[in-house]
Amino acid sequence: MFVAFAFVSMFLNNVPFAQGIFGLRALFQFVLLVIIVLMLDIPTTWVKKLFYLIIGMAFVQSVVGIFQVILGIPLPLHNMEERRSVAIGEEIRAFGFMDSSNTLAGFLLVAVLLIVLYLFMYRAEVPKKHKVILLSMLAVMLLALTLTFSRQAFLALIGCLGLIGLLFRHNKTFRIMLITSVGLGVLFVIGYGLALLFLEGFAQRNFYTFDFERNYRVLMALAGLQVFMFSPVIGVGPGMFGSNAAFVFDSPFHQFMYDMLPVLMTTVDNNALAVFVEYGVIGTVLFLFLFWSIFRWMFKLSDSVNPAVRWLSVFVITYGIAFLLMGLLSTAWENHPLSIFFWLFLGIVLNWHQNNKHLTKEESV
Repeated sequence: MFVAFAFVSMFLNNVPFAQGIFGLRALFQFVLLVIIVLMLDIPTTWVKKLFYLIIGMAFVQSVVGIFQVILGIPLPLHNMEERRSVAIGEEIRAFGFMDSSNTLAGFLLVAVLLIVLYLFMYRAEVPKKHKVILLSMLAVMLLALTLTFSRQAFLALIGCLGLIGLLFRHNKTFRIMLITSVGLGVLFVIGYGLALLFLEGFAQRNFYTFDFERNYRVLMALAGLQVFMFSPVIGVGPGMFGSNAAFVFDSPFHQFMYDMLPVLMTTVDNNALAVFVEYGVIGTVLFLFLFWSIFRWMFKLSDSVNPAVRWLSVFVITYGIAFLLMGLLSTAWENHPLSIFFWLFLGIVLNWHQNNKHLTKEESV
């Protein structure tokens, strides 16, 4: 329904076809991956190898990120004049091999959730030695996540664990996630306060964040709200404001952008704002309904007798919630590529579900 509405919005807003498709692609560029995955034969052993590959990459990036902070290596900005202060918490943050500390934090969030849910689902089958290794890797990743100083990733982690704990509160094991979420929330507040007191760079970064007259994210949101008021019901059309399609095709709505915004910025820097402005109230409701339908389906599959299906279906729900929360708080270019993990594992779960249905039918015949 959302895609159909997007085409209606394109027609009603006279959006050039190429620009509209380009804008729509920004939201669903990995949906083709789901279709490809559905056509493959995917054994559980292959997914386990993928799991080890992801957490292995995350562990290596974590170690690199920790040493980047220890050695005082600043973020890789293209324009050296943009640096505000080369201090821990400001320009010195863990970023691994990524372009941004927020991107590394988002990737570590994927690995952390995969490990936590894996230990939950396979707790009776995982040997003690493997548990120790996984928990040690988890500790290193959480340390690296802390050193990214990514507020959006921490809030997303707290929020998704809390919501999963509420959704599965009938299960005593999952209630631990709710308690963990509360504990992480307390640690976040305490850690945030201590960082403000003892890390000058972090305090300086927050000073810029709460200076609403110069904070470009706030300015971008204000510009977006101005454009939103032109067509609040159906939006201004895909590719007309939010995605980089608007910049490539030089959308007329960019006249409402503030002059002090960074010259190199090629998106509105916020996933939620992009959807809200381009698709309006109706489009936003349909977009959320799409994800609600996916989550509801995964919730049903979480009762599967197959632990692998339970593991990945709960991961899709958890990471989907985390990604939506990050989209409310963060830059689009920093975390949008990470949506590949949501669509990839969604495709794998649907693939297994589809194959199980075929096997059940064959057995009944």
